[in-house]
Amino acid sequence: MSRPTPYGSAIPTGPVPLPDLARRDFLRGTLSLAGLFAAGGVVAACSSSSSSSGSSKTAAGSGGSSSASIGSGKTVGISLNGINAYSGYVAEGVLKALEGTSYKVVGVQNNFDSKNELSNVQNLLTQGIKGLIVLPADANAIGKAAQLCSQQNVAVGNALWPGKSSADKYYTGVANLDSVEGGRLIGEYLKKNAKPGKVIVVQGILGQGFSEKIDQGLNASLSGSGFTVAVRQQGFFDRSKATTIVESGLQAHSDTTAIVAYSASMSDGIASYLKSKKITNITHVSSDGDDEMFTWLGTPYLAADRFYSDAQTGLVVAKAVRAKLEGGSPIFDNPISQAMIVKSTAQAEITKNPYRYKEFAGKVKF
Repeated sequence: MSRPTPYGSAIPTGPVPLPDLARRDFLRGTLSLAGLFAAGGVVAACSSSSSSSGSSKTAAGSGGSSSASIGSGKTVGISLNGINAYSGYVAEGVLKALEGTSYKVVGVQNNFDSKNELSNVQNLLTQGIKGLIVLPADANAIGKAAQLCSQQNVAVGNALWPGKSSADKYYTGVANLDSVEGGRLIGEYLKKNAKPGKVIVVQGILGQGFSEKIDQGLNASLSGSGFTVAVRQQGFFDRSKATTIVESGLQAHSDTTAIVAYSASMSDGIASYLKSKKITNITHVSSDGDDEMFTWLGTPYLAADRFYSDAQTGLVVAKAVRAKLEGGSPIFDNPISQAMIVKSTAQAEITKNPYRYKEFAGKVKF
């Protein structure tokens, strides 16, 4: 049984090359991420290096040119919701924003558990941080943490903003990703390219304000279209959990025609599972992007991706934090661009918005 694809009725069966940027560094990037994710909370100074991702020169937060004296004696913290490629790329974006300065950076990660977020931020505050970039596991928990930071005059950038809330007064800058629109984009793609029927949806973490908004846009787009969500569960951005959800979902709903996962880290596992079972009649759609995902994109196991830059979310809020620390004018609302991509359009989007800055991998330990 065939399924509609971006290529028409034919399904590509041979090896599919990565976009140039991802193909070049897939194996090396995977190895360097292992260094980035090593435990220990080690502090590392930011270093200056040329980017292989086609990025432009980062301006200093105060509006002037970068100088090695900027940030001397100051520490910036990074709080990640957990450890996977996405969170690593967010950290790389933060370091890109601090490139050429003397800020020190210390990191913590929360094992995708909101119970750890507040205490981890409190621990960073005892280390005298002056700025903090957060990739939250829970919007309410990180809002409380941001309030504590505000009380100590610590600038906070939120790399996964859930939208307007009472906590906004505690943030210096936010990465504004319209996930309602992201869900709508996925839904519109399915209506044009997939067979109507049952859909398995693998969410990230409820409480972030991220998955809920994708749900909202996806539901609105698919309403009355012949697509119905048969399974919707949290995968916690974990490939194994996501694969288990899909496996059990297909056992209960063998007539499923589409799978939607809210992160590349989960889609990596799902695509591998589909290949192992030789399932080629289901349209699988992902979100964001990582090195491995681009090896699957365009195969029978991953048709399309709602792409936005992981690294850009860290980059823009770190720039806002820099501006605050350096006496400039931080930008609070920083829109993040997004687009549906297939294999043939991936390279152009990556060039415009690199999803990572691999030269900064391993510079901070979590």
